[in-house]
Amino acid sequence: AADPWNGRSASDALELYAHGINSMREHIKPSVRVHYHIQDGGQVVNVVPDYARIWVRVRDNTRAGMDEVYERVKKMAGGAAIMANVDYKVSLVSGIYEVLVNRTGGALVQQNLELLGPIRYTEEEQLFARKIQESTGKPQVGLHSKVEPLEETANAGMGGSTDVGDVSWIVPVVRLSTATAPIGTPWHSWAVVACGGMSIGHKGLLHSSKTLAMTMADILEDPKKIEAIKAEFRQRKGDHVYKGLVPDGPPPLNYK
Repeated sequence: AADPWNGRSASDALELYAHGINSMREHIKPSVRVHYHIQDGGQVVNVVPDYARIWVRVRDNTRAGMDEVYERVKKMAGGAAIMANVDYKVSLVSGIYEVLVNRTGGALVQQNLELLGPIRYTEEEQLFARKIQESTGKPQVGLHSKVEPLEETANAGMGGSTDVGDVSWIVPVVRLSTATAPIGTPWHSWAVVACGGMSIGHKGLLHSSKTLAMTMADILEDPKKIEAIKAEFRQRKGDHVYKGLVPDGPPPLNYK
């Protein structure tokens, strides 16, 4: 604190970096999400911090869109370091692809979902769901209890990220969604955990498992279905060669 003019603040660079990210938000597509969390901003207020760390995550519906924004975010780190006259390092700790959808496989899953029909809930489960919605400020409409039509998910973005996306560029992948929480429930919340630990979540899990098992039986019994799914996979993938986004080297996370 006695001679800060002789110090260089890592946290100053971190603040400048975060400001740059926030200033960029107006100029990126609506599908892009940029999250950050300051993990280390210094230890005490009266000492100029020589180290600071921020975790940034860039997401988009496609890898190409993500790559473009990621490059801008990396440049901002360098710019912030220049302004604060400090050194910096960027470590890529994770990276995943978007899911390569397969309409042929999806249609087969849809057939089995419709064959099974909607999940049947008891009145006690519906009451529990409405109480959850009341507690989270959502309309008290209960649980979703019908099979929705198949959507062309290739043109419809979904929230969240999954490393299943990487798998889908190597082998054909089909996915489905079943209700495991009431309509409108905020994800990553206690409300979802509460439903997952009781019959509402269990029914959704069993319903999706049955659907997948029925679909696998159909595929194994009819090789033509396998070939049709593979043909669409090859067509959608084109000449793209999968390469993991995380560079070679030791694991970037400290597990100690």
